[in-house]
Amino acid sequence: MEKPAAEVIKGDGWGRFPDDLEYHSGFGNHFESEAIAGALPRGQNSPLICPFGLYAEQISGTSFTSPRKLSQRSWFYRIKPSVTHEPFWPREPSHKKLVSEFDGSNTVANPTQLRWKPVDIPDSPTDFIDGLYTICGAGSSFLRHGFAIHM
Repeated sequence: MEKPAAEVIKGDGWGRFPDDLEYHSGFGNHFESEAIAGALPRGQNSPLICPFGLYAEQISGTSFTSPRKLSQRSWFYRIKPSVTHEPFWPREPSHKKLVSEFDGSNTVANPTQLRWKPVDIPDSPTDFIDGLYTICGAGSSFLRHGFAIHM
């Protein structure tokens, strides 16, 4: 049976912490934690087979052009890959006091992961220019204000 917190805290009880806590040292170092002992792979981040049948995923917090020493990333080991999530549905508060658009439009950003189907492979040899096609864009090339995304 665990001791009550009052017995674990030693000293005068004002702002003291239990003596049996383990702390991570340093600032900006790499830390790890696991909910089940042995869930983290040892010696590598992305093994072919993760313990307990988990899926390894990396989330990057910096751009791919950042020097490696400045990269901020996190490795997650998940029960189910994030790409298999169910579509999100809007959750709006009943009081209607939370507003995200101020121009009167009803636009809503969809956080559900979307993707395009692969393009059909051409029947005849195609050079770079003939292989380009536009996916989306905004603005005007005539006004030189906006953008276009090509594949």
